[in-house]
Amino acid sequence: MRRFELILAFVAAFAVIWPAVFGVRPRRGVAAGLLTIAFILQLQIEGYRWQLLPIYLVSLGLAIGDVIYLERGLTWSRRLTRGLFGTAGLTLAAGLAAILPVPELPVPPGPQAIGTFTVELVDPDRAEAYGPSPGAPRRLMAQVWYPALGSGPGTALPWSTDWDVVAPATARLLGFPSWFLDHTRYTDSHATQQPPMAEGVFPIIVYSHGWTGFRSIAVNQIETLVSNGYIVIAPDHTFGSVGVRFPDGEVINHDATALPEEEEVGAEAYRDAAELLVETFADDIVTILDELDRGESGAFSLIWRGADLTRIGVYGHSTGGGAAVKVCLEDRRCDAVLGMDAWVEPLPDRVIRITASTPSLFMRSEDWIGTENDSLVRGIAGRSDEVSYVVGIAGAGHNDFVLTPLISPVAGRFGWKGPIPAGRIIPIVDNYLLGFFDVYLLGTGPATLDTVNFDEVSVEILNR
Repeated sequence: MRRFELILAFVAAFAVIWPAVFGVRPRRGVAAGLLTIAFILQLQIEGYRWQLLPIYLVSLGLAIGDVIYLERGLTWSRRLTRGLFGTAGLTLAAGLAAILPVPELPVPPGPQAIGTFTVELVDPDRAEAYGPSPGAPRRLMAQVWYPALGSGPGTALPWSTDWDVVAPATARLLGFPSWFLDHTRYTDSHATQQPPMAEGVFPIIVYSHGWTGFRSIAVNQIETLVSNGYIVIAPDHTFGSVGVRFPDGEVINHDATALPEEEEVGAEAYRDAAELLVETFADDIVTILDELDRGESGAFSLIWRGADLTRIGVYGHSTGGGAAVKVCLEDRRCDAVLGMDAWVEPLPDRVIRITASTPSLFMRSEDWIGTENDSLVRGIAGRSDEVSYVVGIAGAGHNDFVLTPLISPVAGRFGWKGPIPAGRIIPIVDNYLLGFFDVYLLGTGPATLDTVNFDEVSVEILNR
């Protein structure tokens, strides 16, 4: 809970417990005044969120009771009842806000400040495969995070500049009302809008989200990388992203027909749809690489002087991980690839059989270890001409590779993530993510990959 939420809960607890302990209410109006002040401060400074409704109602009831009850003393029976049932009721009222807190992003571990901006890309050479206008030029939004000289003017941006599109769409996808995740609008990133770029030349990493993800779904990982001296570019894969807003105001949600249920369409149609989806995600990554090659005349002109096009990494999660693997098997501009539960099953045999020529690291959640997809990943790693790491994380869930661990301390109980706490799984993922790219893009040495041990982690090193 946030500071003024805790203050409001504390004042409500004072109004409940003081009479129970001392047998007398505070002077008439004192509790009501304190509750009113705490309530107004919380709303004005931190803002309303629906999880606080029980606390708001309890505070209102306590304030009214403080005013209307003229008798200030309490009998022993009323003191006992108030103490037991009042405390239990207050705990339940605060429970919802504690179970669904405003998520707080970890402080980036590196020394660099973070700047960001977003661009629209239109690829006239690619025909859109999805939506109401197939055949039109492919459009996508891409966000850039980069090392900055300072924090820049203004305050930190939200974790997603499209939170009002992404949060309702994600909530509906999970089967909740559209307002269920509205409280995430209070989650700030550590990036500011377009401050000057830091001096120097920085490696580039392209991040590809999974099916029904979005470009900032792993913003904590992105901030870890950028604060340590990387430029990160992440696209919204249009019609594969849960929701994206374009500069003209058009909002496009994911196209469910892009990945239909196999039981509804049959194995062959499902396979064709899955192959096209991963291919589309991969082509979006290539579009970004092509745009980078345009240099100062391209959409990424703001960072081109500091972008080292000779050191490019690609990583992704799930469908985006499969796309990252495809790109780095086929495109020589890729210098290192990392897949988090990379979904490579839809890749055609002609791609799977390509001998990898870039270092690779494959992180696997417990959900995906031992699957057919896992066997294909291991095959790609084993045939590589370069070193490959296969990292298994016991207890990790598929969604532990994105922001989900930060949504709720009990997310694992709802099946949204694995049982490993957020304070544990996030450092594990960051260790191998940052360590891998540090070694193979910055050349800083393999100590992080070879010597850091976690009880939950198994590491195989192939082709060293």
